[in-house]
Amino acid sequence: MILFNPFEDRTDRDVRNLLGSAFISALQKGDQAALAQAVSDLGRKNLPDTAQIYIKARYDRYTAVLAQVSSNPPLGADIYAIAGLLWDESLFFECHEWLEQNYRAVQGQEKKVLQAMIRTAGTFELLTYNRKKAAVSVAAKALSVLESHVLQVPESFNIQPKINCLKAVTRSEG
Repeated sequence: MILFNPFEDRTDRDVRNLLGSAFISALQKGDQAALAQAVSDLGRKNLPDTAQIYIKARYDRYTAVLAQVSSNPPLGADIYAIAGLLWDESLFFECHEWLEQNYRAVQGQEKKVLQAMIRTAGTFELLTYNRKKAAVSVAAKALSVLESHVLQVPESFNIQPKINCLKAVTRSEG
């Protein structure tokens, strides 16, 4: 069975990256036009069924997140709450991208903690595509920071269950 896999297939990677970028833009601007355009553009291409299924599933989750953000304006101002929403929708790539774009604007300890949160999302993106060895490595790097800085992660991201998962990933090595 052929599955969608952006780590192994260039077309899949391009689809994931284009959709993810359009979604992040929609989150930032509160406007779905770029996302709708990306989905429309991809729909005109002769993409494999696996990519078409991915696009539909992602679009459904994207619109659910965008609806939650638009119906709760204070939520839109909290980058960590939005990251938590993305996480809850299993949008790990997008969570990674969202946090990464905000990473550039912070300094000091917050930057270090944000990088660990980015790695946490990256770990689960890797696991989604059965890239266990890389996931274990990234999880260990994230844990090394998060365990000693857990109180610096805003409550709206709900980090403790994620730390527990990271620990399970690193214990399952081998």
